[in-house]
Amino acid sequence: MTATFDASGIGQLVIRLGLATEEQVQECLEELGNKKAPGEDMIRLLERKRYLSPFQSHKLRKGDTEGYFLGGYRILYKIASGSFGRVYRGDDPRTGQVVAIKVLRNKWTMDKQKIDLFLREGKLGMSIRHPNIVSVLAVGQDAPTGQYYIVMEFIEGGNLRDILQIRKKLEVDEALRIIEECAQGLEYAWQRGLTHRDIKPTNILIEAKTGQTKLVDFGLAQISSHAPTLHLQRQEDLDEDIAVDRTVDYAGLEKATHQQPGDVRSDIFFLGCVLYECLTGQPLMPVTRDRQARMQARRYQEVEETLRRQGPAQGLTPPLMRLLQRMVAFDPAQRLQNPTELLDAIQQCRQELRGGTVATSAAPSQEPKTLVVIEARESLKEPFRKLNQKGYRVVLSSDPQLAVRQFRKQPFDALVMDGGTVGREAVEAFNEVARLAQQKEHPLAAVLLLTPQQAEWEADVMRNGRTDVLYLPVNFKQLLRRLQEMSEAPLTAEEDNEDVPSAAGDASMSPS
Repeated sequence: MTATFDASGIGQLVIRLGLATEEQVQECLEELGNKKAPGEDMIRLLERKRYLSPFQSHKLRKGDTEGYFLGGYRILYKIASGSFGRVYRGDDPRTGQVVAIKVLRNKWTMDKQKIDLFLREGKLGMSIRHPNIVSVLAVGQDAPTGQYYIVMEFIEGGNLRDILQIRKKLEVDEALRIIEECAQGLEYAWQRGLTHRDIKPTNILIEAKTGQTKLVDFGLAQISSHAPTLHLQRQEDLDEDIAVDRTVDYAGLEKATHQQPGDVRSDIFFLGCVLYECLTGQPLMPVTRDRQARMQARRYQEVEETLRRQGPAQGLTPPLMRLLQRMVAFDPAQRLQNPTELLDAIQQCRQELRGGTVATSAAPSQEPKTLVVIEARESLKEPFRKLNQKGYRVVLSSDPQLAVRQFRKQPFDALVMDGGTVGREAVEAFNEVARLAQQKEHPLAAVLLLTPQQAEWEADVMRNGRTDVLYLPVNFKQLLRRLQEMSEAPLTAEEDNEDVPSAAGDASMSPS
C-alpha cells in the first residue's frame, strides 16, 4: 500500500475510510512539506500525532480497506485475546465515547453453535442495565467483512485476577465492597430470571478512578423459562461441550449437589470462592486445568473443610467465617438462597466487624422470615425494603413467576403481590403459589394487592385461610397486621403507618 500511494494519496484514503478528518490530513501534509512524499512517511506522521492507531496503520500497510469500523464504532487497537474472540479498544466517532469491541475469531465464523453462543451473550447484555454490570451497546454482524461483534462500555481499570496477582490480597472493607457490588448486579439479573454461571475473578472488572465493580460476560447465563423480558435460546438447547468448556466448575458443582443448571446458589458459591481469595490471596479450591479433576464431587465436598481448617489460620475473623460458610456450603439448602439474602448477610457481617450485634446460632423460629414482594415499578420497590426492619428478609422482583419458581425450590414464609402494577398475571401466579403451599402443607401468608378497578379479579383468587386480597391504598401497618394474622409472624414494636405505594391512577399502569 505505502509503495503505491504517496503522502497525498494516503491522506485521501484515510479521509475516505473515515479514519481522520480533512483538517488532520491537511495539517500532516503541511508538516511534511511535500504532497509527493512517500506514503509511509504520512502513515508514521498520522500515527505519531495519534490520528491513526497502530492497529489502523498496520491494516493500511496491508492494503485493507475494510474492518476499521464495526457497528459504526471505530476500532483502535487490540487489548485482549482468547480462544473464543478478541477484544479491541474503540470509540464512537459521533460522540467520542470509548468502547470495548469483542470480535468473534474468524475460525469460528462458520460454526453456527459458536456464533449462536456469541450473539446470545450480546443480546443478553443488551437486555440488562445496572451500574454493576458492564453495559452492551450493540451486537451484530458486519456486512462487508462478515465479522460478528459485541460493543460494550469500556472500563478503565483491570479485572480482579490482575489486581490480585499484583496485590496478592485485599483489605477486608475493599473485599466486602467488591463482593457486595457483584451481589447487587446478580440480584438485578436474578430478579429478571437470569443467573451469571461464570463467576470468577477475570469476569469481575474494577474501574480505576471510582473503584466501582462491574460483572462482565453473561455469555453462559441461564435464562429461566419465565423470564419476563428475555426471549432467547435456553442454555440446554446450546451445544453442551461449548458451555462446559467455559464453565466446568459449575457443571461439577451442580452434578455433585444434584442442582439444576441456572440455580442462583451456584453463583453465590463461586462468589464465596472469590471472596476467600480476595481475603487470603489463596484459592479455596485446588487450581487445575484437568477437566476430569474439576468434575469430581470431592473437589467441592472438601471446600467447607478447607475453609474451617485454613480460614482462621489465614486470619479470617468469626464474622467473615460465618459469611463464607453460608456462601460456600456444599449443600445448596444450607447456602444463602439468593443475592438478596447475600446482600443482607454482607451488611450483617460488616456490622459485626464494626462491633455491632454479633449473630448467634439462633433457633429456626428466631430466623428472619422470608417475604417475597412482586412489584413491577422500580420506583415503588424501595418502600418495601423497609420491611427488612420489620422482621422479614425481603426479596423483591418484578417477575410474578419468580415467586412460583422460588417457592418450588425453597418455600418462603410470606408473599405480597401487587396486581396494581403487575396486572392479570399476578392473580395467576398468586394462585399457583397458594396451591403449592397447600400441597406442601407449608404455612404461607399471602396478600394480593388490587386497585378498585381490578375488583372483579377477586372472585378468581384462591382462598384457603392464609390468603387475602387488600385494596389499594393500604398502609404498611395494615399489611403487616394481616400477614401476622395469617402466619402468626410477630410484628415489631415500631409499626409503619406509611401508605403502601400505589400506581393506581397512573394511566400507563392500567390493570388490563
